[in-house]
Amino acid sequence: MSEHEQASTVRLEREGSIAFITLDRPASRNSLDLPMGRALRDAARALAAEPPRVAVLRSSSAHFMVGGDVRRFDSLLEQSQAACAEEIGQLIDAVHETVTLLTRLPCPVLGLVGGSAAGFGMSLAMACDLLVAAEDARFVLAYSAIGTTPDGGASWHLPRRVGLQRALAIALLNPQVDAAQAKEIGLAAEVVPVAQLAEAGLALARRLAEGPAAAQAGIKRLLREGLDTDLATALDAEKASFLAMSATPDFAEGVRAFCERRPANFGRTPG
Repeated sequence: MSEHEQASTVRLEREGSIAFITLDRPASRNSLDLPMGRALRDAARALAAEPPRVAVLRSSSAHFMVGGDVRRFDSLLEQSQAACAEEIGQLIDAVHETVTLLTRLPCPVLGLVGGSAAGFGMSLAMACDLLVAAEDARFVLAYSAIGTTPDGGASWHLPRRVGLQRALAIALLNPQVDAAQAKEIGLAAEVVPVAQLAEAGLALARRLAEGPAAAQAGIKRLLREGLDTDLATALDAEKASFLAMSATPDFAEGVRAFCERRPANFGRTPG
């Protein structure tokens, strides 16, 4: 199956060195069902097999994702609890693979969030390395509202983004976190007007794509792995990475550009 033959609920497209994963189930505000979960997983697998310089995760419509398809859960429960558990298990397996693949990509993953990012939509947004939020973006975890616990890495990412106390409040009380609050507490890196979300996201993606690929991959790896290691291990990893980077053409170019007081012209392919 080619990238353009993905299930219609998720589109994977490449424009030069930038890849776009587009959530495209607008009639349901991108509520997540099993076919969509598998399509999202397949898109992430394709990126892992051939990483771009930058990956952008976005929606085709006004809302990023409202979470799981609760009406589908209700339909499954009418069949039996076992049927519901079986399909939800398959769905979680698909989206957990997606989150794992996105966080392990060597390139930056940029999320563009407008409208509602609820439930797994918020989990998916937090799996991105950088988030640009439209002014109308609203984040709500919402799992406890239907009597369950988070998935999609939310229990791992949220306290690391905002701290344990605030994470517990978000998970237990389900407040709507608006775009300005999301930036203030560390969920979003930038907030832009609704009409400028696509343009601002593309500008940032292009800026990242023009950066030093190997260094960006190293930065992402060091910071993510550093969350789960001790200082001595992190220091050793930093030294090894710096020495490896010092042997790359991008390092030589960056040093020369600095000394010559000009912008660096980094290579266009990962080192």
